[in-house]
Parts: sequence; structure tokens; C-alpha cells
Amino acid sequence: MTESQSSKNSSLLALDIGSVNTKAHYFGVVDGKYRFLASGEALSGIGVPAGDLRLGATDALKQIEEITGHSFFYEDGSFSFGDNGEEIESGTMVSTFSGGPPLKVIALGLLDSVSLESASKLLKSNYCQVAAQFSLNERSPEKLVDAVSQERPDLILMAGGTNDGASRSVLRMANYLAIALELLPREKRAQILFVGNENLQTEIENLLGSLCDLHFAANIRPQLDEELLGPASEKFANIYLKIQSRKLNGLEQIQALSDGGSQPTARAFGRAIRFLSHVIDYPKGMLGIDLGASNTIIAAAFGGQLSLQVHPNLGLGAGLSTLLAESALPKISRWLSQRVGDVDLLDSLYNKPLSPQSLPVNEQDLAIEQAAAREVVHLAMARSLPALPKDVIYPLGGSPPWFDRILVSGNTISKAPRAIQSLLMVLDAVQPVGIATIILDQNNLTSAIGASAEVNPLLAVQVLESTAFINLGTVISPVGSASAGSVVLRIQIVRDGEKQDIVEVEQGKLQSIPIAMNSAVDVYVQPMQNMNVGLGPGRGGWVRRVVGGKFGLIVDTRGRPLILPEEDKARRELLDQWRHSLSEAQY
Repeated sequence: MTESQSSKNSSLLALDIGSVNTKAHYFGVVDGKYRFLASGEALSGIGVPAGDLRLGATDALKQIEEITGHSFFYEDGSFSFGDNGEEIESGTMVSTFSGGPPLKVIALGLLDSVSLESASKLLKSNYCQVAAQFSLNERSPEKLVDAVSQERPDLILMAGGTNDGASRSVLRMANYLAIALELLPREKRAQILFVGNENLQTEIENLLGSLCDLHFAANIRPQLDEELLGPASEKFANIYLKIQSRKLNGLEQIQALSDGGSQPTARAFGRAIRFLSHVIDYPKGMLGIDLGASNTIIAAAFGGQLSLQVHPNLGLGAGLSTLLAESALPKISRWLSQRVGDVDLLDSLYNKPLSPQSLPVNEQDLAIEQAAAREVVHLAMARSLPALPKDVIYPLGGSPPWFDRILVSGNTISKAPRAIQSLLMVLDAVQPVGIATIILDQNNLTSAIGASAEVNPLLAVQVLESTAFINLGTVISPVGSASAGSVVLRIQIVRDGEKQDIVEVEQGKLQSIPIAMNSAVDVYVQPMQNMNVGLGPGRGGWVRRVVGGKFGLIVDTRGRPLILPEEDKARRELLDQWRHSLSEAQY
């Protein structure tokens, strides 16, 4: 395929519509391989004064037009996939969306520990808030009727009964639900997604089909010991987009133009993380973090098995309200290396949701935003840990498992003014254990790649392998108990078959060992004092083909969990010390 043919037949546009910004990404073939070529970003247009998502998408695409010379619009303003004014280009467009308010959902199931537990996992992987949930133990139909009438949910998720299992209890619940729906005007009735006993679908249709929009998906618990969330998650994604299309101008039209498909951002982001996990030896895993203005996504995958958690109303825009409600102010201010009064700190944090598109105007505002970013990610991680597999490596109880790679997306982290700021936000917020490579999605491409994987898997592979992502470095983080200043690690690097001098690292340090960018070395790690780097207490071993990142090989012996001094001056001095220890270590 020649380059001219590739530009005509293999280009791809990806639109990601968030609560604040719409991002457009353009991919094409260069020298026989797919590459990320250009991007544009504009305000999404949700709410006043724009009120139409097409305006933000148009502005973002016009920025790509200026960069590439490709034309995406006819003279009358209608969309095309054109090329320098020629006829329509045969490229593909995909879109992802996370911009609207989360869906309000009521969950129904038979048993708390079976169907409702699986329903909870399904809902946590999507943009929704659970207004109420009912199980077989809740035998009062009045409470269910009251909840539906008062909460006015967008969606009711109905689970229960294994295939060939319970039927009467499920149908009784459906009858209660029918009573609740009949009390509401047709336009106020929730949509229903039934993911229970598949043998009851005809009877459920007879009971509820004439009352509301009724959807079916495969049983999420076909057997007591079997959980199947994939088909229900796909159906939920479709319902989510349809409901949001009714609320937001322009979304339906953008979806219609997305010939390669449209899906929620979290679903696409999770797909990319799951894909990357296939190249990591189980039980180590892949962690993906997407920090947005209104939502934070935590995607963890082990051997292709994905745990996806969406934390709605937790972010650095409108989502700051949740952080302020759940975290004490000192938890945020502890990350500030400069003196900031509580009044100034609160003023900055309360004003950010009013204008989430605003950028920090000085060093203090930037420091506050990055401190809040640490705490948002830390809170999202703490919420997500209980859902992760129990059979993977946990070097320290209560800590994250051993992630081989950590990929981070979201403007506050990925587009920080200095790379050291991005790295420290990840290390402080996630507090990784073991040995992990930190990858920065500097262009926020992960969800676009996940969305494109279904229509063009080769594009996803080749862009992931390109320089579109930044390797910040591999970090070694031992866990255990040791006194400050004592040697806890001995590290030897073998470069091109030649052994380098052994480096001894003391407890409480954050330092970098030089490895040239993109060069590969072997590293032998020997923990001291029974410390654990993921291989077992006191056990050392080889780490093969460590690829040098922007900060070489990073060693973090600050301890887990990370504890800062209570005295303000000592704390600020320590934060400055950590920053300066890495600020000159770019290779």
C-alpha cells in the first residue's frame, strides 16, 4: 500500500466528547505504519450558551484541518471525510462519550450475594449512580413503588434467577415494578434492562413490554458459580448512549456519523487496557487511569480479564465536590510544598467546578490542582481495590497488587508543564508496589485506540507501539519494615553484557539510576532486610529488558503506605527534596 493510497483508504478520525472538552484525533499511514498525526480540542458545548455538541466537535475537527490540510466539511457546513477538497475520503470515524450526567439507576435482584452483587459490578463499570436497590429480602412492594415514583430513574436494572432457576420470585418482582410504572406518565417512565433468568423473557415482555422501553441481555448469573457481564455491559452501553442522546443536542447526529461505532469512553478505555494486559505475564497486571473533570476511570486487567470501575462525579471539575465531601482538607494540602492557607485552598477548590475549563494562572493554582489530582486518583484507587482479583500478587496487604505497567491519561497529569510533575502525581497517588513501568498518555489517545480496535485492530497495535506514548521510567518500590537511612536495595545493571557498579539505596529515598531513553538493559534487584519487590520477602531476581524512560530507572523506597511528616515545615522540605531528586534526572 502506497502512502497516497493509505491516506485515502486507511485514515481514522476519533472524537471523544467529555463533560468539558471534545478531543478529535486523526490517524493515518506513514511509511507503511499507522501513526497518530494530529489532534484538536475545544469546549464540548454541553449546556449554555452553546447547547449543541456538534459545535465543539466542529471546532476540534477544524483544528485538525488547519494542521493536516484535509477537509472534513462541505461549503454548507455539513460533515464529510474529505481530502483537500476532493471527493469523500473512505476513512472511518469512531466516537466516545462521557459528557452527560451519570444515569440514575435502580437495581433489582433476588439475593444480595448473587444477582445484586453481579448487578453492582455491572453498574460500577458504567456512568451511573445507584439511587436504590432491592433484593428478595426486601419484601415490601410499597418501598419499590415509592422508590420508582420518587427517584424517577433513567434505568431499572432487573436481575435474578439462574437459567432454569427461580421464576416465581422474579415474576413477583416484575409485577411490583409494573404497578410502579403505571403510576407514572409514559414520558417519565424508566427504561428497563432485564439480565436475569433467560427462560422468563417472554413473560417479562408480557408484563412490562407495553409499559416502557424494555431491553434484554444474557443472564449475568446463568449459574450460581458463573458470572457473565459482557453481553449486559454491551447492552447497557447502547442504552446509555440512547438516553444521553435524548438529553443532549447533537449527540445522536455525531453517533450517526460514526460509521466505525460509538461507545462510552470508559468502555473504550477499558478495552485498550485489556488488550495491553495480554502481553504481561499473569499474575502481574496492567493498570489504566483516566482522570477527567467529572469522572475518573480505573481499569485493571490481568491476563485479559478486565476489572473496570467508573467513579462518577469524582474528578477535577464538577467532580471536585465529591472529593471535598469525602476527603478532609489536610489530605489535599499535605501535597503542597508551599504555604497555602485553608481559605485560599478552599477558594481555589470551590471555584474550579464553576469554570472547569479554566487553567491554573500561577504556581500556587497549579500546585493546588495537582494536589487535588493526587487525592482524586488515590480515592478512586481505594474504591477500586476491593473489586480486583484476590489471586494476584499483593506484596503488602491493603496496597495495590503488582502492576507491570501503569498507563495514565487525563489533561491534568498527561499535560502537566513538566514531566517530573506528571511522574510525582502518579507515584504519590497510586503508590505502586513491586516493579512497574509508568506510561504517560500525553495525547489522551487510549480511549480512541480502544474504540478503533474493533474496526481497525492493526491501527491500535501500531499506534500503541509508536512514540505517541511517553515511557516515564520503570519504578522499583519495595515494601516492608526498615529504619530510615538503612540500605534496603542493592541494584546492578547489565548493559550490553557488561556489569555496572552496584547501587545501594537507602530507606526513605526517591532517586533515579541512569538508563538511556529507549535503550534496554537487564537489572538485578536484591532486597535487604526482608524487603519485598514482588518476588517474596528478601528474594531478589533479574528483571529482563528494562527499557529506559524519561527518568531512567526510578527507585522509590519511601515506604507503603506513603506517610508524610505532620510538621508543616518538615513536610514541605521533604516534598521539595523528592522533587529535586528527580528533576535533573531526565535521560
